[in-house]
Amino acid sequence: MKKVLIIYVLLCTIINAQAQKKNHIGIDPFSPIFGTFQIQYERSIVDKLSVSLTTSYKWSSGLFEIPGIRFGSFSTRDFSFEGFKVVPEFRYYVQNTESGLFGFYIGIYAKYQDSTGDIDGEYTDSDDIEFPIRMDAKIQTIATGFQAGYKLRVKRRFFIDFLIFGPGISYSEFELVEKEPVPQAFYDDLSEALEEYGFFDVINANFNINANQKTNITLPAFRYGFKLGYAF
Repeated sequence: MKKVLIIYVLLCTIINAQAQKKNHIGIDPFSPIFGTFQIQYERSIVDKLSVSLTTSYKWSSGLFEIPGIRFGSFSTRDFSFEGFKVVPEFRYYVQNTESGLFGFYIGIYAKYQDSTGDIDGEYTDSDDIEFPIRMDAKIQTIATGFQAGYKLRVKRRFFIDFLIFGPGISYSEFELVEKEPVPQAFYDDLSEALEEYGFFDVINANFNINANQKTNITLPAFRYGFKLGYAF
């Protein structure tokens, strides 16, 4: 009798766990357009609270190339960055979660991103001497912030996840590695050009860029997104 009771309790536990669908997996169907693949895994840990991890890999700019810079004495060709990103999250679902992780949610997130890309172009100094620009750009970013969204169940196990609002702050480390040397005047002109952008003046960013040296930049961050997913 005790064995039957134990088996019955285990079966009820398994069935209840399946009914709640504590594991959710989702993908961004539009990210390949931008040369990126993104997938998210989310799991319920206690009532109304979940933890998730989003990972993505970027292999190109996709259909939307990042336009080059043409400013004063220098110009560059279109950029194409590649790299990876990981985003851990904690979510709190406001509604009752007996049927799973659905409805309106709020939470916090962190992000780590590592990207590299080639910069090609030309620089003309004050003596009208032209120098080729051949560099590797390396960017590492850590960000954190708050978020809000809504997860809509469209069928028993399928859902749409709308990340609506995600303000935060990011800390980036930027480095230019020369493939061919360029004069120091290029870096002086580049720093001055970036400082002239009003947006950067507001946040008091320090653009003192030099060859093979890391520059730290603090900027506002914002997340939004759309995922299609499956609960199990």
